[in-house]
Amino acid sequence: MIDIEVPVITALENNLADIVGKKVFRWFVPQENAGDYPYVRVAELDNTDEDYSDNKAIASDVAIQVDMWTKGDPGILQNRIDQVMKSLQFKRIGVASFYEENTGAMRKALRYISKVKL
Repeated sequence: MIDIEVPVITALENNLADIVGKKVFRWFVPQENAGDYPYVRVAELDNTDEDYSDNKAIASDVAIQVDMWTKGDPGILQNRIDQVMKSLQFKRIGVASFYEENTGAMRKALRYISKVKL
């Protein structure tokens, strides 16, 4: 099993700093940042052994969800996230949009999958 969240977060931090600053979080958004838009959260959804050699897995299929919140146009941030994830060899498999009436923020949940060599 491989932990791919940290490299994904590092790549997003390096490529989104001009938009979100240091607000790329793992698993949850700290309460003190919940109203400080825009920001991003990364969470692994699945990590399954694949491709075996000598009865040992030599790759993992990894699914990652990248959630983004913004009060501005979501297109700019969404497209930048998509570029970063594709540069890491992830394929986008779905996007869901949510408007949060209580905050006026737009949330997008972007799901990706990749086969990662162990």
